Amino acid sequence: MRLFHLRRMRKLFLIFNTLRYLKWQQIYFRLVRRLIKPKVIEIFQGPKPKRSKTWEHLPLYSNKIDSQLEACFLNHTKKLDLPADWNNESPSKLWVYNLHYFEDLLSNNAKEKHNSHFQLLNSWVDQNPVGYGNGWEPYPTSLRIVNILKAWLGGLKLDAKLLSSVFTQASFLSSDLERHLLGNHYFVNLKALLFAGVIFENIRWMSIAERGLLTEIPEQILEDGANFELSPMYHSLILLDMLDMFNLSRAYPTKLSNQLASLLEKYIPKMLTFLEAMAHLDGGVSFFNDSADGIAPTKAKIESYAEKLGFEISPHDSNRPQIIDNPNSGYICAIAAENKLIFDASPVGPDYIPGHAHADTLSFELSIGAQRVFVNSGTSEYGLSPKRLFQRKTASHNTVEVDGKDSSQVWGGFRVANRAEIISKHTELKHDHSIELLAAHNGYKSLFGGCIHARKLTFSENSLIVSDSLERTFKYAKSRFYFHPDLVISLEDNLLRIEGTEFTLHSDLTGKVASLVDSFWYPEFGVEMLNKMLELQFEQPQLDIVFKWSKH
Repeated sequence: MRLFHLRRMRKLFLIFNTLRYLKWQQIYFRLVRRLIKPKVIEIFQGPKPKRSKTWEHLPLYSNKIDSQLEACFLNHTKKLDLPADWNNESPSKLWVYNLHYFEDLLSNNAKEKHNSHFQLLNSWVDQNPVGYGNGWEPYPTSLRIVNILKAWLGGLKLDAKLLSSVFTQASFLSSDLERHLLGNHYFVNLKALLFAGVIFENIRWMSIAERGLLTEIPEQILEDGANFELSPMYHSLILLDMLDMFNLSRAYPTKLSNQLASLLEKYIPKMLTFLEAMAHLDGGVSFFNDSADGIAPTKAKIESYAEKLGFEISPHDSNRPQIIDNPNSGYICAIAAENKLIFDASPVGPDYIPGHAHADTLSFELSIGAQRVFVNSGTSEYGLSPKRLFQRKTASHNTVEVDGKDSSQVWGGFRVANRAEIISKHTELKHDHSIELLAAHNGYKSLFGGCIHARKLTFSENSLIVSDSLERTFKYAKSRFYFHPDLVISLEDNLLRIEGTEFTLHSDLTGKVASLVDSFWYPEFGVEMLNKMLELQFEQPQLDIVFKWSKH
């Protein structure tokens, strides 16, 4: 009984330390959603919208649904059984969401599938009554409205029935905005209303969208260009949203206010710069927080889209030693001789919406040439599963775990209670062209003695020194280093050896308690790959590891 009460008290403290960060609006609108149900406010009566001839159309996605209704989302393929599968959550709720997004309308071979797309859209309208099922939740509704309208702008024919349906969806969405969540969900709600408002010439929707976006763009896009949820993947998605809205402003030049158009022009270049900073030299996304491949369009596609819209792309000179310090987001990138280091000296995220945060403070990723070496574990699913919780834990990242605790209290699918705070940070490019990155956090302040973790990374063209120190009392601690699956790794006689296609890396671990452990890397939703993880125990408050490499 005593144990039961103790667990209950711990859960209450967890909930309290989560809720205390919320905005009052989130609590208020959560109550409103329980009391007031969304409804269709306007009925489509024409006229038929006019398609702009200046819309820049770009296919963004791989094939997701073929003409035989075989669908592949999140690396799970199944033959659709409609109408049942519209609300069959047996793969996962996120899989069903993807079915309702209709991203296939913007796939590489979308033009070849106009007839099948037309039929599938009609099936959706007939089999998904207003307000019923997964497809009418505000997030999939928002994405579907935009994808249909973008496909229409790109040449997809929509008859009166489908146009009326899109109009109805927008009207319903206008009374179901996710103001209780905010963040990227609310952002795409506003974007959808902007698209629908401009194309259907609905002043009310445009007013809601503009008023919201004028607040949310400077709120959600930091001055260094990062999306404030601090996930490189979600940054790519929001950047795509910004490019779409800029594209819309050019296609319908009299519809958007000068103020909104100016915000888009101001922040898109910053976001492109941050995208470049946070990408590995292979062009792929870095795996901090809820990041994975296969969800957002690739960096190359996003940059191609931006160039079509007139934005300049400025890649970094990977041969020149340099530090890219993003002061608002906290991420620090270092480049030396075509090697790249990305260091997470960031806060958990916005206080009121840390749902995509991981307990990964002071973790890092490293690429030698175009080959990734140290990788965070990644993200393969959402929800409440043990795997989801593990992927968010400190133990799944290239950082230090103290006394078996997480640096931030991640729990549930998208919750964070107590959070690590960065208490110091310093960068320096030295005369010998080596780079020093230093940061410390207080995420273990709840432990007896309030342990502080400080990390210094010394990076050069052929070496990386990782120096970790733990100030004040702790019982035990572990430092972990996760390796990319493509590498061949061995640990014999205290010598770590790593063979890549472009390099050979060594580390002398004499005098250290080290073990090489089988692990997993989760580069995409639904994908699990075997890899290796180096685990080192702290015998003293200071632990220094030297990695040296030579390129082939």
